[in-house]
Amino acid sequence: MHTRPRLLLALGVGTLYLSACSGSTNQFTKAAPLDPNSIWQHAAAGGYVPSEAQAFIEFCVDLDSQDDRLAYPANPTFVAQIDSALWHVEFDSRQQVAQDYVDFTQHGSDVLAPWKKLYQMIGKTAGKRGVAITDPTVVAKDPDLNGFGPWQTAWVLYSGAGPNTGKYAIAIRGTVFSSEPSALEDAIFQPLGGKQFQSKFISFSREEDTSLHGGFAHATFVLMLDQRYGVLQALKGHHVPDGAAIYIVGHSQGAAMATMAHAFLFNAMVVAEGGDSDPLELKSANYKLKSYAFAQPKPGNYPFAAEFASYTQGPDSAIVINNDIDPVPKVPLTLESAADMETDFHGKFLLARALRLIGSVGKAVRGSISFVLDEITRKNEADYGAFYQASAIAPTNKVKSKWSWDFVPDGRVLTVYGTAQVNQQSDIFYQHHATTYRDLIKQQLQVGGSPSR
Repeated sequence: MHTRPRLLLALGVGTLYLSACSGSTNQFTKAAPLDPNSIWQHAAAGGYVPSEAQAFIEFCVDLDSQDDRLAYPANPTFVAQIDSALWHVEFDSRQQVAQDYVDFTQHGSDVLAPWKKLYQMIGKTAGKRGVAITDPTVVAKDPDLNGFGPWQTAWVLYSGAGPNTGKYAIAIRGTVFSSEPSALEDAIFQPLGGKQFQSKFISFSREEDTSLHGGFAHATFVLMLDQRYGVLQALKGHHVPDGAAIYIVGHSQGAAMATMAHAFLFNAMVVAEGGDSDPLELKSANYKLKSYAFAQPKPGNYPFAAEFASYTQGPDSAIVINNDIDPVPKVPLTLESAADMETDFHGKFLLARALRLIGSVGKAVRGSISFVLDEITRKNEADYGAFYQASAIAPTNKVKSKWSWDFVPDGRVLTVYGTAQVNQQSDIFYQHHATTYRDLIKQQLQVGGSPSR
């Protein structure tokens, strides 16, 4: 018998055996295609726009360089250059957390009681560092103290003025390396399912084979849904009008979360418009979305990126700008296995079943690792506040553990080119800083959408 028939016979016998044991042909069902009108209806004017990128990287400098401003108050490099004639702050979670912390610790409050664990963590962190909190500004200026939720998230809502009237921007903070919860969010990258995430009403994706970076997904869930400091309550509380253009921007960790927030809002609006229930009150929102992600770590796997592209690629409404020698966009490392090709082989014929059998190797082990890690994650993140529309969305604290670590970038990637010879003064993340991206964007993406060396 020739080698090829022997191989096919062996594969066929193994496949038939497992199929008989499981009773499953392991077929995969795709979600129905999106309505093209819905895709364009929920997209802001697309394409890379230099003035947008230059404004939004300054929002990131404001959020991500707070620690540098504390350490080097006289250095103008770390001061954000935001044009107040074009953008106004509507809501700053850092300011709100700071004021609430002082109010709760000095006077107590039943309204603030659900966030007691957060305020205790702030006080404990300040005590360890020897920081005396004499007034809210001490907390508001310190990135180790002014975040919310279990991962110390922070964000700012801007409204446009002048030529930007009618536009809004959600700017999300990146990693605070001196803050253990923030750094931990990066590290817990176990893959989780994006569909019906902790609630049947909350989805980052429509497909069952999508996997998300676990830490970013949990943090984005809190970012969007915290009842006091989250995005949805602020959009409603600050009367962001239906049909408004909303730009979602972030650097580093904030870039991955910006991508997920874009996916969250798009899917929430589509589901609300197509169904009878509207727990997040988004049926008539009709927001026009566009995201800018600077130094984006990989938010999810290949199927998630493909689905994200299905509604951002046409309108060109998801811009990613990465530095070619920045290490952060290269993580989490892509750990692809044959199982990542499992759903690519359709049909019940022998060879397809055999290839799916090979592809399934390792799924159980990877899925078990994800399940165990996420159990620990969810226990640690409990009791940091209350959720927006909690009675309606009925959060379950349950997610689907996944096995795919085939992480890739999400959005249209533009590359800027760092200078390896620059004096980094022992700063291994020099190429990653928002201030470095500010300079590279100004030098290389000032005119048009194509980078130049």
